[in-house]
Amino acid sequence: METGANRRRSKEVRFQLRKGDTYQDVISHSVDLGPVVESARDVGILLSRENAELRKRPIPAIVQSPDYRLPHDLRTWSLDYLTYRARTAKIYNDSALCLASDLLSDDVVKLRAGRYFDFMCSNLLAPSDIWEVGRKSPALRGRDLILDPDGRLVSFKRSRLANLIGVSTLAFTTDGQLLLVAQTDDNIGSPGLLAPSGSGALEPKDVPDNTEECTIQKVMIRGAERELREECHLTERDLENSSLVGHGRWISRGAMPEFCAVTLLGLTGDQVLERSPRRVERSYVHEFMPVSLAPPRLWDPSRPLDMLPQHRQAASWPLALGLACLAECINDESWSLREDLLTRLEG
Repeated sequence: METGANRRRSKEVRFQLRKGDTYQDVISHSVDLGPVVESARDVGILLSRENAELRKRPIPAIVQSPDYRLPHDLRTWSLDYLTYRARTAKIYNDSALCLASDLLSDDVVKLRAGRYFDFMCSNLLAPSDIWEVGRKSPALRGRDLILDPDGRLVSFKRSRLANLIGVSTLAFTTDGQLLLVAQTDDNIGSPGLLAPSGSGALEPKDVPDNTEECTIQKVMIRGAERELREECHLTERDLENSSLVGHGRWISRGAMPEFCAVTLLGLTGDQVLERSPRRVERSYVHEFMPVSLAPPRLWDPSRPLDMLPQHRQAASWPLALGLACLAECINDESWSLREDLLTRLEG
């Protein structure tokens, strides 16, 4: 009886994606947070002031209880929405870490455990409106999930969404090439687009065992390097050094948090091409490819895709964000990887 009722209900509910929503009004209310970052399909904000603090000092982090739970009103639509998403991509319900506070509002950044399905039914639902048969207005407006009554982005501390933490890294070979990953159409992250060298979601295993030394920088780098090793078939010995370069809010995906790092590899571009995606990753990774960036003197955080002249139309939003953060860091003489990276790029 329950299965039959769910099937009847699914025919009366429609999830209408707001494809033409460019969020220009949201951006205009967020100029104090940082510059806008746009990709071929999505839009978000680079959090410049917070990123400067990320590069300046270690910021403590803790995993707090309880775990994230989907609010009752969103749980009402969860089964219908998961069924809808399962038609277009492979979905799974692994554990992940979510952001429960803002970086500079508290002394300690608070993380909490969550499930991927909760993220899908909150952040990934936000770009859509829910319509029911016979109604003249939406049963739920997705924009209301990320904005306050004044039209500003809701802070992570006050957000009702899961806010699963995205992590990625830009890996550079010894001969100065950036390693990109071409994602398959089954990848729910950025299907069919070019992603950073490693990208995905932060997981509980990325938190160091020693909680006294747990900082947001260490946690994000551990997650980004894990994704890099998994997606590009690398080992720990192939990675020389990494640095967290910044983060932003991916407005087109429920204003979720996205952190990005830079990693220096101990391999040339040709040596990377000798590898192939692992079998378990082939559903999500089509290939990885070393590419050359524009000269560093031309890098501009407000125009990150100009750094990638041959592939700008295929760039995912995490890739655009990572390039924008990198353009900021390259002008910061105190950034730890600046000299080594410039040597590779100019050599």
